[in-house]
Amino acid sequence: MLRTMLRDLLAHKGRVFMTLVAIALGVTATVGSWVVSDSIAATLTLRETRDDVSVAVQSPGKDPVLDTAERDRLAKLPGVAEAQGVVVGRAGVVGRDGKLTKATTVLDRAGTNWSTDKRFTVDEGKAPRSKGQVALNKTDADKAGYAVGDTVRILLSGGRSDHAKVTALFTYHRLGPEADADSDEASDAVPVVAYDNATAAKLLGTRYHRVELTAAAGTSATALADTARGAVPDNYPVETGKALADAATKQSDTEAADLRLTMLPFAAVALMVGMFVIANTFTMLVSQRTRQFALLRAVGARRRQVRTAIIVEAAVLGVAGGAIGSLAGVAIGPLLINVMRPDDNVEFTVSPVAILLGFGVAVLVTVLAAYNSARRAASVPPVAALRTDAVVPRETKRRRNLMGVGFLAVSLAMVIATADPSSSNLLRVVALVGAVLGVVGVILLAPFFAENVLRPATKIIGGRSGPAVRLGLRSAAGDPRRTAGTATAITVGLGLVCAFATLSASFSDLIASTTRSNVPVTTTVLQSAAGGGSTLTPAEMDRVRKLPGVDHVAGSRDVLVKLDYPGGKTERRISAIEPAALKTVLTPNITEGTADLTKGLVVSKNQADMLKLGMGDKITLKLDAKTSVTQPVVGIYDATELQASIFVDAAKAPQSLRNQISLLYASGSDADKARASIKAAFRDRPDVTITDREGLVDQGVEEQQFAFTLMYAMFGVAIVIAVFGVINTLVLSVMERTREIGVIRAVGAKRMLVRRMIRSESIAISLFGALLGVVVGVPAGAVMQHAMFGQRLWDFTMPYATIGIALVGMAVAAVLAAMWPARRAANTNVLAAIASD
Repeated sequence: MLRTMLRDLLAHKGRVFMTLVAIALGVTATVGSWVVSDSIAATLTLRETRDDVSVAVQSPGKDPVLDTAERDRLAKLPGVAEAQGVVVGRAGVVGRDGKLTKATTVLDRAGTNWSTDKRFTVDEGKAPRSKGQVALNKTDADKAGYAVGDTVRILLSGGRSDHAKVTALFTYHRLGPEADADSDEASDAVPVVAYDNATAAKLLGTRYHRVELTAAAGTSATALADTARGAVPDNYPVETGKALADAATKQSDTEAADLRLTMLPFAAVALMVGMFVIANTFTMLVSQRTRQFALLRAVGARRRQVRTAIIVEAAVLGVAGGAIGSLAGVAIGPLLINVMRPDDNVEFTVSPVAILLGFGVAVLVTVLAAYNSARRAASVPPVAALRTDAVVPRETKRRRNLMGVGFLAVSLAMVIATADPSSSNLLRVVALVGAVLGVVGVILLAPFFAENVLRPATKIIGGRSGPAVRLGLRSAAGDPRRTAGTATAITVGLGLVCAFATLSASFSDLIASTTRSNVPVTTTVLQSAAGGGSTLTPAEMDRVRKLPGVDHVAGSRDVLVKLDYPGGKTERRISAIEPAALKTVLTPNITEGTADLTKGLVVSKNQADMLKLGMGDKITLKLDAKTSVTQPVVGIYDATELQASIFVDAAKAPQSLRNQISLLYASGSDADKARASIKAAFRDRPDVTITDREGLVDQGVEEQQFAFTLMYAMFGVAIVIAVFGVINTLVLSVMERTREIGVIRAVGAKRMLVRRMIRSESIAISLFGALLGVVVGVPAGAVMQHAMFGQRLWDFTMPYATIGIALVGMAVAAVLAAMWPARRAANTNVLAAIASD
């Protein structure tokens, strides 16, 4: 019997091909994601391995404090053969276009001194040896368009500049994990520029970020580390080179795991959509082959044999689809790497785990998708199975509808119960779970909606349209379960797009409203042009303060810190700022208490509600590795979680934090005069960006929209799979209705009418799925913005443009999807079709 089923499978190459496409696309996304993360992890590990350092002694925090005397003292310790000091300072490369070249390393850690150890590999040229010479990181040099022999402008601290000739392009090998934040742990950063030691001391500073020790013969690294710890204060990180290499490897593995966690959910969505397509395909195949199953049962085949045969058939398709998808996933790996890491030389790596994952996922998803169809085929008695039409038992429909209504009721109750914007994180998770249950409920009710939406639409639209549209709508409405199964795949993909579009639109409006309510239109804003974690320095603040027309200046140092409060411990973004700022350059709406930071903390209302904080409650902020500040809550202001939620007096912050200015605010009695004065003063400073309130709004909106665009691209894979599901359904539907199409042709219908009929059916199915996606996606997005931003449920923004584009796009996709099935239907042999039974 199994041989008979497999022979039948091979005899219908069209349906096999369409099923394989659905399987392979989902597997491609999964394997491609795994290959990318494997490749990046392998590259990071390879780049960060150094074996020439026995022990590293590091300055605590961000600011370097080790000096030449301490380096020399460490060099004289027993068992030390050599001691090398590593300078880290502020530096940035100005491109040929006059703009600062953005690098992955923040400006404050982008400059260093040259050394002859394994820190550097010279790719081109020769190492810098004197003043007027500099070496550039090859990646950053290529980005800026510089080569050996070019003269480059380097921006330094305090607004200084250095013009030097590029003598070398290098690759840097890190010692230990990368960390930009103040930390007790040893870390390293990839420099952008490197000077000889004498020039580095003059331009970058004489203090060292760390001192690297090489052990003398016969001295172990562990013993030398113990000796070094006894020679420096307790807060100085001291680690062996092996421990740092292990920490770097661990960080690389963590980054790879995070990357997988970021990408695999999109692959999971693609697989889920593919699962709907495969399940619907097998449902239709079982329906079409009921006569075959009846004959097999009549000649003695048992239920288990029928069920097993279909599952084996699914497994065979899964293995084949897994092979195709795995090969495609490996093939698109380099393309994904180029998109995600365009400036990095990533070592392409394919692990056996990625291939095994592809096959495992393909077989598992396909078998699970086919199991219900196999069970249904095996449970039909031989006599009933001789019917050629598929009839869904009334009890099955009733049970599915009751489950769908139940899920919707529970979903609604969960969302309403957690609708308070000040709900705790746990309750917000409950709201998100409720949204998911609501989507499941709608999917379960999809056949009910198809029956009660498409049939009236057939009467209304069909009565006013031509015979092709009427026949197409009637076909889509004639089998609600099949239509719903096909449309559900579109619903899931488009529902996710609409959900995140709603979240994106709400986020954009939130950025705009929050910025406009807290930053006056008269305020000028300065920030680092390097982006990322790069900051401005007190030198820029002092310069702005002295400019004509500027009356008020304040610097916001935004940082994520750990805090203790009466209800427990957590992490929040705080802003260390001058007290006068909240009454001049910023205008937070104080709803309770005072804005006087000299008396304590000013907390956003949303955070106060979430943490159950009241006036006078004390909070302990851990501002860096050595500094903790305990302050009472003296004011509450109206704001969302988008911005820094706690203001603290900058005078209470450590010097290292005060030196890191995220945003510099300035204003004067004549705003235009103050802004013109600031622009003139920083005209020759490409490392400083000058903007205003609306500029901050545009910048924030642009950044978040770029992130969401990547999400849409990922979800687009799921929609492509869903479109293939439409093609698959139409092709199988044409095969199922061969006799019907033959009769239509026999009574005078032209091929063009048949094509239009199939096209109309495709549009009806696709638009039904798309509309259902909008119906579930927008409310889900409303719940998401409530849970993530602490907004009220009804404060979401409707993404009209995205919805319009999605609906038009699905209509176009439906027309394209119908081309092959329509052509096949139009070419049906009339005599053969009528003669078939």
